[in-house]
Amino acid sequence: MLSKLIKASVAICVSILVSVAAQAQSYDFVLLAASWQPGFCVTHSSKPECQNLKGTYAATHLSLHGLWPNAYDGNHPQYCNVPQKDIDLDASSAWCSMDSYGASSSTLSVLSTYMPGVQSCLDKHEWFKHGSCSTKTADNYWGDASSLSNRLGQTALNTLIANNIGKTLSRSQLLAAANTSFGSSGSSAVSLKCTKTNGVSYLTEVWVNLNKNNLSQFPASTSLVTNANVAGTCPSTNIFIAKP
Repeated sequence: MLSKLIKASVAICVSILVSVAAQAQSYDFVLLAASWQPGFCVTHSSKPECQNLKGTYAATHLSLHGLWPNAYDGNHPQYCNVPQKDIDLDASSAWCSMDSYGASSSTLSVLSTYMPGVQSCLDKHEWFKHGSCSTKTADNYWGDASSLSNRLGQTALNTLIANNIGKTLSRSQLLAAANTSFGSSGSSAVSLKCTKTNGVSYLTEVWVNLNKNNLSQFPASTSLVTNANVAGTCPSTNIFIAKP
């Protein structure tokens, strides 16, 4: 009898754990977080990826920060089935001490072009915190992220930013370029992120909300999620586009 009770208890615990894991991995859409690396480096100049930025892809293109599984209710899944030691290392920003996670060398080689932060092991932070909840292998997850970054770099939005390095733009100019890039409602899928330092508002990131099932269609309007209501932080005018 006791043996049956123990087995039943174990079965219930396993069922609960499976349910929690499944719930943790559910998400509604993905957010492509793209960095304007020169703007990021204004306040992170000591980062390895900021030391030799000139002449790289990220000097003239929006680069990859991350690809985040998101939920409409704000309870975004994170650290799905991740060992506690890696969560602890991530919390202390000891990214390079985190475990290897199965991405192939060829995948990481491609990724390093679009994600300069690989030099600081940003890929490990992003994989364990966000990619682990994507229900994809590391190679497929980063393959999607690299492909999306490549296509974002060919849009009118990227061109507008690259053509105004060292100058300022307005929020309306950037959102108009988003509409040109992604369709008439493109600006509804985009959030602009700025960091203000020494009285200057630097463009640091462009976030694009995407349909998790239509990533291959990006930048077409059918790939967008326009009702995620992700807030931006840029002012209406005088958004400075930093030089590499």
